[in-house]
Amino acid sequence: MIDMIMNIIISIIAAMIVMIVHELSKYYFSLSIVHPIHRKRMDLKINPLQYIDPVGLILFVFSGVGWQKPGEYNPNRFKDKEKSLLVLTLVGMAANVILLLAMIPIFIYFKTAPTEVGSYLAVFFYKLIRFSFTIIVINLLPMPPFDMAKIIYSINIEFYFKLIQNERIIQAVFILLIAFNIISVFVEVMFEPIQNFLF
Repeated sequence: MIDMIMNIIISIIAAMIVMIVHELSKYYFSLSIVHPIHRKRMDLKINPLQYIDPVGLILFVFSGVGWQKPGEYNPNRFKDKEKSLLVLTLVGMAANVILLLAMIPIFIYFKTAPTEVGSYLAVFFYKLIRFSFTIIVINLLPMPPFDMAKIIYSINIEFYFKLIQNERIIQAVFILLIAFNIISVFVEVMFEPIQNFLF
């Protein structure tokens, strides 16, 4: 019972960190690409909890698959609106890649820890790795408002508007894939090489 409660607490903390890293990195990078006229309106002190998606958090904890609450950005405020949105979108995923890579040696160090605290820390670092990988995969799905939709917008705006027109259908399919555990299995299969390396 205690182990189950600890696992839920660890999963909640790890999922929140992964969400915040993904979106907060994009927000602070956006400060450097926004036109100076609009930069003054942007707040340097921002509440990172605004990027926590309640449904995404619950799914992270109980199914291992979740997502963050995407920040809103107006491309018309960027210095170079065609290229900036693409780079901005990639920054979030790059931040999760860095987090994932940084956690691997730390997890390897703690996974053989003889103490109970060490074993909980190993679980925590493993969750950071697993959830970082998951949030990257989820954001590569071509569904608004995930990052891939913004990448498509920056590359092919006509195709983006076709996505928007079919947004409800795409989201319905996505919910079905979540409900039938298909996305979880897909992520698990993709994560398997990293899993084999870790263990």
